[in-house]
Amino acid sequence: MKNSRIFASPRLLIPIVVPFLFLSVSLLVCVPQAVAQNPQDRDRVSARQIVIHWESPARLHKAIGTDKGSLKIGEEGIEFRSLKGRIDKWPFIEVQTFRLSPNALTIQTYQNRHHHFPGMQRYRFDLGQAVPPALAAELSHLILRPSQNAVPDPVSVAIAIPAHHRTLTGGTNGTLRLSDDGIEYVTGARGDSRNWRWDDLETLSNPDPFHLLVLGYRDTYSFDLKEPLPRSTFYHLVDALDAQVAADSGQKPNAQSPNNGEKLGQGGRHE
Repeated sequence: MKNSRIFASPRLLIPIVVPFLFLSVSLLVCVPQAVAQNPQDRDRVSARQIVIHWESPARLHKAIGTDKGSLKIGEEGIEFRSLKGRIDKWPFIEVQTFRLSPNALTIQTYQNRHHHFPGMQRYRFDLGQAVPPALAAELSHLILRPSQNAVPDPVSVAIAIPAHHRTLTGGTNGTLRLSDDGIEYVTGARGDSRNWRWDDLETLSNPDPFHLLVLGYRDTYSFDLKEPLPRSTFYHLVDALDAQVAADSGQKPNAQSPNNGEKLGQGGRHE
């Protein structure tokens, strides 16, 4: 009888019911806000992908022969449509790295090779249309991981220095372009041009004003400079590389130069 009277009393139920009602109302307010924020977060992540839409006739190299079709780079990733009806799709997140030249693209995925061969699956395409520099730069941003981009971007030039790239067969002559976005080497020699974002570079070395060693995660270039590289410019490049590494790791960059933070090319070319 005592227990039945206790639960029937409104006064005793108030301390229990009121907090429960308050919690329920709070959840009803917070949940729609969280749901509304998620699409915005997704939009920010995929904002760069929406503007991409490029397609070209392509030829996929296979173990035996080739397969003709079309290659499309769009918001969903990379897609190859064979004239035989086969469709292969690779989301950007499944592409480990790529090698790009104006008329060729090789992608390395996270898929295992067929028939239990060691290593990851690669796909090499010959392209019927030249890849625009803007698309090459955007592809590097979307895949994020270090890559080899041989499509120069003339818009990003701040300082240009004539240079010689040493190779096992002698070398090539071209122009070294230095900017706040990265480093480019442009040459008429087929397959030797390079465009390095800061994410593609591991470190830089400048033993003297007439030599520059560019160590990337995918390749390394040693340059003989035909004009001296000002020390202040080299420090600026190191600052930019250090800032990118710090941004990726969430740390504060270390200033290497007294001009840290200034735009490359605003000052004089020589010290």
